[in-house]
Amino acid sequence: MGFVVGCDVGSQSVKAILLSESGEIVAQAGSDYPIEYPQPTWAQQDARHWEKATKEAIARVIAESGVSKDEVLAIGIDAQVDGYVAVDAQGRPLHPAIIWMDRRAVTQTEKVRQAYSEKEIFELSGLNLDPYHVAPKIRWLADEHPLAFEQTRYFLMPGSYIAYYLSGEVGVDYSNASSMLLMDIRQRVWSPRLCEIFGISPDRLPPIYPANQVIGSLRREVAEEVGLSPKTRVVLGCGDEHAACLGAGVIRPKMVCDITGTAEPVCAVAEAPLFDASGLVETHCHAHPDYWLLENPGFVSGGNYRWFRDHFGQAEIELARQQGSEAYALLDRLAEEVPPGSEGLILLPCLMGSVTPTWNAATRGVFLGFSLAHTRAHFARAVLEGSAYGLRDIVDRMKEIGLAVEEIRAVGGGARSPLWRQIKADVTGVPVSLPQTVETTALGAAILALHGAGLTGTIEEACDLCVKVVETRYPQAENATVYEQRYRTYRAAYFALLPVFEEAARNA
Repeated sequence: MGFVVGCDVGSQSVKAILLSESGEIVAQAGSDYPIEYPQPTWAQQDARHWEKATKEAIARVIAESGVSKDEVLAIGIDAQVDGYVAVDAQGRPLHPAIIWMDRRAVTQTEKVRQAYSEKEIFELSGLNLDPYHVAPKIRWLADEHPLAFEQTRYFLMPGSYIAYYLSGEVGVDYSNASSMLLMDIRQRVWSPRLCEIFGISPDRLPPIYPANQVIGSLRREVAEEVGLSPKTRVVLGCGDEHAACLGAGVIRPKMVCDITGTAEPVCAVAEAPLFDASGLVETHCHAHPDYWLLENPGFVSGGNYRWFRDHFGQAEIELARQQGSEAYALLDRLAEEVPPGSEGLILLPCLMGSVTPTWNAATRGVFLGFSLAHTRAHFARAVLEGSAYGLRDIVDRMKEIGLAVEEIRAVGGGARSPLWRQIKADVTGVPVSLPQTVETTALGAAILALHGAGLTGTIEEACDLCVKVVETRYPQAENATVYEQRYRTYRAAYFALLPVFEEAARNA
């Protein structure tokens, strides 16, 4: 029997799974690490924490499973995107890793915006010019720490750093590279023009490969520490959202992956690089080397429901503690008491700004249309419906730019809610399916390892082996009619309030 390991190098932990060649998850383990917030809007990590946590998570799944080290054929990696660590010629970090949520590079972004054409940048990269992406963050290092910038041999994204640590080989896959604001999204090579705009030499960026590339074998010292053979292959892997799509089986056209965690990234498979001139949807590469991925990076969604639970769900929290159940399930039960549309109550789900219907950091959450007749149950349901309206914004835009959408696969913690899945089906008019596991990121990395180890002929075969749909929620016509009206009101309210949001931001 052959086995592979999938490692998800996330924002706060590494999660590892051991997968058998038949697609069964045999063991799981994790290891946590902190995020540092040295200033407002800054977020960074010590890349060596990723190393330690990766070793610990892999060692635990091997020890707990009891499999022989020679039976583990490959390790696949997925990791948080839109961050990087600068390393010297020996691979040593020169500065803390600047991670995805960091917004420190606003000045560098504005300098580029004033000097160059945003349209040219978008048409080359498929991305919005935003400090969220890696290139402006590298420019920040050049401006603020010029010595570290000059000493840098490679700018490595988190997944590339861990692949290098495990194998001693340098590379980045199409999906990660496509989020750096430095890659020609059509040709899938580093763009000389983008590198010129941001002042970053292409020879300081890693070579680009497909996500299923076997980049090398496990370094002997690492192999000894985790209990594996140095013959174990290291598969380069992909970004976390891209891996989540693999783990959900979203590898064919007409499919959308809806990832409901704290935020809600929405991704769709495309056979060619399509571009959204409105900027709502960005163009990335898929983990599958034959496809692209249209993606909105994620509005706050599950985070809104958590906010509601923490501040208005104390009764459910206490009852769940007594029963050994889950507070969210109890809140869902409360929300089910209210008819679709929440009797006119609507949430604009912009509690941390918006990336739908437009990208705007000035927007804020709004409950609209409530009266003395509305109860806590109405507000609970309105939170779920508000996120579904955001999902529809994105799905509708994907259709407008040329994608057919026939199925939504729901993953992430929020996908456990049957009510939420039904609301999303009713609001979007698209069936919403649930895979057998909603935690699909490490599974996606393991799927790449399964193929990289030669245990399947294609990535599609690996996905079909590992991913099974256990339920599908179909749109209900009566509910859809109500939601069509509420959705129009949601859109009208958002755009009407934009001037108010902007004025409030100026006076804050």
